[in-house]
Amino acid sequence: MKKILLIIILILASVLSLTACKDEEGEGGIDLPDIIDKDPKITGVEIIPENSLVGSGEEVEFKVEAIMDDDTKMDITSDMKFRGDTDKVKFEENKAKVGEDTITGQELIVIAEYIGDLEVNIDLYATLELFNSLEDTINKNGVINNPDDYDLVVNKQRNLSSEYVPKDLVKLEVETCLPNPEINQLRKDASDAITEMFEFAKEEDLRLVARSGYRSYATQDSLYHGIVNKYGQDYADKYSAYPGQSEHQTGLALDITAASVNYQLEDVFGETEEGIWTKENAHRFGFIIRYPEGKEDITGYLYEPWHLRYVGEKLAKRIYEEDITLEEYFVSREEQ
Repeated sequence: MKKILLIIILILASVLSLTACKDEEGEGGIDLPDIIDKDPKITGVEIIPENSLVGSGEEVEFKVEAIMDDDTKMDITSDMKFRGDTDKVKFEENKAKVGEDTITGQELIVIAEYIGDLEVNIDLYATLELFNSLEDTINKNGVINNPDDYDLVVNKQRNLSSEYVPKDLVKLEVETCLPNPEINQLRKDASDAITEMFEFAKEEDLRLVARSGYRSYATQDSLYHGIVNKYGQDYADKYSAYPGQSEHQTGLALDITAASVNYQLEDVFGETEEGIWTKENAHRFGFIIRYPEGKEDITGYLYEPWHLRYVGEKLAKRIYEEDITLEEYFVSREEQ
């Protein structure tokens, strides 16, 4: 059974929403059907489980119970109709099965609607937070098997195939500072997001510039071995990614810069107005600072305040709010 996160947020809306009446003293009340009016009375409804794990292709079984005023519970699952707000989750009675094409951080809404004989209106809403286990997205040779997913994790233990090339690369529509047409590309969604982000920065009188986006396996191979030949293996492993281990090959990573650092990639970028704004706002557009300061032992790479990675807005928001790395996000969910 995969370990996948399912956060079920219970939103009890319009529970026992009935015709209001006046009692003998003129105060408002609820006109409950006779069956509810008798002891014990229903005081609430809950959906179970509240906290669980679920992921691609997995199934979740829901249970709904009415809570009585004597603390007993009555199972009313058979009187509920379950459905989702998307075709990514399918229901068979009270069992939800998540589709195979899920992305970590996505949220799916489950609605449980009362369809029994009582004249009550009970709607329960649950949110499924999806999570793909790292062990399920890599083969025995250490090669990633979900390279097209926005939640893929590329690092020194998880390699992209030398043959992998994203199918939806597009030319960047933002200002760039290097002429190489290959590196002035990103995948379509990432490109659209960075365009929006740069426009918002411009509204705050901040000028961001794209320096390096997509790099093919061959380009990274040439870059890495050029550094090895010039500075040695240890230096190359510290400051560059081995071919197949570079996020740039995904088409989801972009190095950005600004005039304040002479359009270079410098640590001091993180202390500039542009760098501070980027750290505080990138998640709003689906990006994370992939290699944050103080996390070198976790990411395997030195601090890079300029290196953005597109993971989608939902996942980026969670990582930003929890102040963790992409690796830590997955590990924390694996442990639940």
